[in-house]
Amino acid sequence: MTEVCQTTIIHPEKVDVVKNKLENKNLSNLLVLGKCFSDPSRIKIFYALETFKEMCVCDLAEILDASIATTSHHLRYLKKQGVAKSRKDGKEVYYSLANKEILSTIRIVLDMPNSLSLTS
Repeated sequence: MTEVCQTTIIHPEKVDVVKNKLENKNLSNLLVLGKCFSDPSRIKIFYALETFKEMCVCDLAEILDASIATTSHHLRYLKKQGVAKSRKDGKEVYYSLANKEILSTIRIVLDMPNSLSLTS
């Protein structure tokens, strides 16, 4: 038996409330963050940058078991999306999360797998 409603709308007031709330929401930031989390290497970068305030590209490459070029590509993507920032110190480039709000969000998202029981 399929779990499909046999009627059109049971609670129109609930539908209206949610539609009105969504009408005034800009979901683009959530979509960007979702794309940032859509790659396992980027998730590892988030873990590293959440654990330590900033890390250099070469150390992050070692964590990812990837080349510096591949790691730099991921970091540039995160920077372009406004999630990460960088600073140069001589020949090294250090990355960190862009701001406290991003850090807070990353911490919440990274803690989620411990409390979720999703099936893939």
